[in-house]
Amino acid sequence: MVKVSAYTIIALIILVATGGLIAWLGDIIGYRLGKRRSSLFGLRPRTTARVVGIAVGAALPLIGLAVAALGSSYVQDALFNIQHLRDQQRSLSIQVEDLRNTATDARAEAKQARQEADDLKRQTKGLQEQADRLKDRITTLQAERDKLLAKAESVRSDLQQTKSQLEQSRAALSQLGAKNLALQQQQEKLQKEVDTLEGRLKSTQGQVDVVNRELANRKRELQPVQEELELKLQRLNKLQVELKNLEAALQGWEQAVYGPKLFDAGEELLRNVIRSDQTVEQIESSLRENLILASKMVRARGIEIEEGRAIRVLAPIPEGKQLGEVSEDRIIVAVARKIKEGQEDSYIVSMKVIATVFAAQPEPEPVPVILMVIPNSLVYKRGETIVRLQIDGSLSRDKVFAQLWSILSRLRNEAQQQGILPHPETGQYGDVPAEQLLAALDQLLAVGKPQTVRAIAAEDVYRAGLSPFLVAIQVGEESES
Repeated sequence: MVKVSAYTIIALIILVATGGLIAWLGDIIGYRLGKRRSSLFGLRPRTTARVVGIAVGAALPLIGLAVAALGSSYVQDALFNIQHLRDQQRSLSIQVEDLRNTATDARAEAKQARQEADDLKRQTKGLQEQADRLKDRITTLQAERDKLLAKAESVRSDLQQTKSQLEQSRAALSQLGAKNLALQQQQEKLQKEVDTLEGRLKSTQGQVDVVNRELANRKRELQPVQEELELKLQRLNKLQVELKNLEAALQGWEQAVYGPKLFDAGEELLRNVIRSDQTVEQIESSLRENLILASKMVRARGIEIEEGRAIRVLAPIPEGKQLGEVSEDRIIVAVARKIKEGQEDSYIVSMKVIATVFAAQPEPEPVPVILMVIPNSLVYKRGETIVRLQIDGSLSRDKVFAQLWSILSRLRNEAQQQGILPHPETGQYGDVPAEQLLAALDQLLAVGKPQTVRAIAAEDVYRAGLSPFLVAIQVGEESES
């Protein structure tokens, strides 16, 4: 859509108004000249009127151009500078064409520049990545260089040490040279002795052959003896089976005749710990109190003795004496002196039954017992490991707990091997708190890998105590706990 300026509209209006005014004036002038019958330049009036009309019509465009030229510089340029404007337009067209070609070239160069910029960006990114890799490689090479320097320093130290050893070896080599000469002389001497011994060996070989023949003869003679021995072993096994049957039958007969057993041979009646820092009289008093207590225990089992104690001490017997030749008082005095003169701080006095006792004996007699004196030595110090076990915490909960529970049986075996006496009533050795077992179980399952579990002494453990010794459970070695 063509836009029309306000000046153009006003110019058109003025041109129209001016043209109409001039046409009106020409018509008035021609009309009056014709009416007056005026003549110009000697012309006829009608011709004069026509000339005036023609003149007015010719003046109309001139006046319009003059008005337009006065009002607009563009009209002036169109009237007077048209050729210059055309030359200028032609020049500008050529310049525009050149600018278009230049713009096209510039666009192509810009496109190529963008492509080169993208290529440079990619190359820059690649170079950056390569630089990062080179930095990592430099770091690695620096670490390797440090290791090599340390190794070189170590090799340098080893070389220095080797040089020192080489000097020592050279000095030793000189000494060995002298020794070697002496050894060569000794070797020649020994070689002569070897030759002598080889001669003796040949003569001895003949004696060995004689002995070998004699040995073969003895093996042939031994063959029937071995067969007889195997027969006797078979007979012995048969007799042992018969003996077991007889013992079972005898036990059944004894129970049928004498009633049930009240005490087994070797059964422990009483155990007490007596300190050796007491006087002999105090130790004797403690032993006699034990006899009274043991007698009450025997009576509680069903042994009715009318007078005196229900037990009788028969051992230990002093050297040179036999069973029954030493009184009970002398045995107690000997035991008290043994405790007093001992090296340990305390001693275990264990009272055990010597012979089997039945309920229905024909005549109730005191139960024969022996006093056994055992040093109550220290077996484990507090914090010392008693049992060490490797347990895999990656197993299931029940399997891990079963392995933890096996510590109790290991404790029992270890205590028996160390000579620790069980508790006289419960037969228990060590006391492991259940909460420690559960805590160790949770810790093993949390770690989830094999761990060392230790059962350590929570207190000083002696050979005998008034109660089972306390045991603590710890997971890990001592340095990790």
